[in-house]
Amino acid sequence: MTRNPTRRSPQPGETVTHPGTGRERWAELVELYEYRVADTLQERVPRGGRRSLAELREELLGAPLESALHRRLKEADREYLAHRKAARLPQQPTPTAEPQTALWDVPLGSESAESRAWQELHLLAWGDAAHATLRTYLPIWQREPSLLTLRVLHTALENAERAGQAGLAGQVSFPVPAVRDPLTDLDNPQVLQVLTEAVVALLVQPDGRGRLELALSQVHEVPFPRHPDEDVLQARLEAAGREPLAPQARDTLIQALRTLHPAPRDPRERPAIREAARALAHSLEPLLSSGPQATLAGVPQHSVLYAAQPGTALDAPDDAASELVICLPGGQATHWRGTDFRWQPLGAQWQLQAGEQIALLRPQAEAAERGLTLELPQIRLRAFVSGAYLLLRAQSGPQEDLTRLTSLGRVIALLLDPDDDYAALRLTRAAAQLLRVGRIDTDSVSASSADRYAGAAPDALHNFARKGAEILCGLLARRSTPGIQQAIHDAARPLGLGGPLTGQLAAALTVAAHHLETPPSALRHSRVDLPEDGTALCVELRDDPPLTLHFGARAVTLRRDFRGQWTALLPGHPALALQDLTVTRGPGFSLILARHDGWLSAAAPPTNESPGENPERS
Repeated sequence: MTRNPTRRSPQPGETVTHPGTGRERWAELVELYEYRVADTLQERVPRGGRRSLAELREELLGAPLESALHRRLKEADREYLAHRKAARLPQQPTPTAEPQTALWDVPLGSESAESRAWQELHLLAWGDAAHATLRTYLPIWQREPSLLTLRVLHTALENAERAGQAGLAGQVSFPVPAVRDPLTDLDNPQVLQVLTEAVVALLVQPDGRGRLELALSQVHEVPFPRHPDEDVLQARLEAAGREPLAPQARDTLIQALRTLHPAPRDPRERPAIREAARALAHSLEPLLSSGPQATLAGVPQHSVLYAAQPGTALDAPDDAASELVICLPGGQATHWRGTDFRWQPLGAQWQLQAGEQIALLRPQAEAAERGLTLELPQIRLRAFVSGAYLLLRAQSGPQEDLTRLTSLGRVIALLLDPDDDYAALRLTRAAAQLLRVGRIDTDSVSASSADRYAGAAPDALHNFARKGAEILCGLLARRSTPGIQQAIHDAARPLGLGGPLTGQLAAALTVAAHHLETPPSALRHSRVDLPEDGTALCVELRDDPPLTLHFGARAVTLRRDFRGQWTALLPGHPALALQDLTVTRGPGFSLILARHDGWLSAAAPPTNESPGENPERS
């Protein structure tokens, strides 16, 4: 790109003035953009900060630039986007000059067929859950008058699929289609079904999630890229304006030239598209982040029934677990969750009998055809097959959301206990480290590390505790009840913790990880006394009269605020916005509130402290 070597670049904090107007002003801004992009390419913070670079870029992309200035902007912007894309890609390790001597022998082909099957089974199961999640979002997106979210999703999918095809990589990005574009037909239910299946098919690919996230980011940056022939059109229009023709003939010629190219998009669409892309990325973030991650550990220990390797073989199915992985050639039958299972080979396929139901497992079929539903009297299961391995996963209905959240809330209530320098929270972090990397960073979970918890805002501490509880429950979901107890005890030993705490935490994590809490009966009262033993009750939320929950000497009232959002009012405490899960802990009490639509699950687990202890914690 062309730059003036004698021109001084603005310094940080310096106000940039633009003495000229029109062409001179845009030339100044394009040159300033080139300087800041050059700083970014050299791994320096651009003068004025990255935010100023983004704001300047936004202004220039919608500016009426001349052809020469636009070419300079396009060249600088291409380098900037390529640099950002390269920064998002995982860095490949640099090969060393000489191989290091191994400390132990690793057999060739250490990624066994069992490990690959384990990863694929859980990827198939996650894709199945992703399909169900997208189906819940579709009715919401269909109600939008302009179908903007669906148009953004369609665009991101198209660009993500192009990025995965060598022949299309590097081509111009697909623009967000206009409202009611007949080529997309996004108000057609059959088209939406195909769109949903295509998104799931992309997500289950090894790099599919990353490509979709990158495509959403690109849509946010450039909702509708400039057409590659736009400069050609502008040159032809300028040439037509110079033709020695009558005004009417010149206008006719210009209109004819415009019909050969797509009409330019209204720049006022950009803010709405960017907001839709941001909201869509936020909605999909929990789904994308919950996908299975490939690990060096491969298959967890004692997690596959009839496995050939002693380290991964499961002695007997665990009825408390939500899933069961079976090595089909290793056995012929098992009993799990009150159901008898039998199977036998049929050529390259497997015949599975679950109770009185018979199903055919086809390992060589497409990914979408390797999952099936088993409707049994006791339970509803989803079955997935990969090679000679079968995954059975119990399906939880919407009515179980409240119990799942309540059991998670019991873990959070323990983590919010400040006793012994937040011992439960530190122990949870230590257990997660041990399960993830096989060791504990004792400095990060020492007693002195709890100072930041004591000084944190209640909302921030609650969110931190919930995230930690969810991560640990996910890591423990594949372990049996004794395995969870052993993991907590192993993590407590280096911290010098023990006693009732480890048992209470292990018990709460077992219930939360395996979804063992019994669903409470639904009540329709305006005044409810919560059981003193901490048992949960399910109550219908109502506006008139408002719902009041009594526990001990306290009461909490739930009503809508002026914005129509549910709020929990507890005397002596700030008003709490009622989220899907809200856990509050104070002197001598803890309160768990889980909400699903118009229903609330509430529990007040007993604490080990008396109301008079630590009055500053309220």
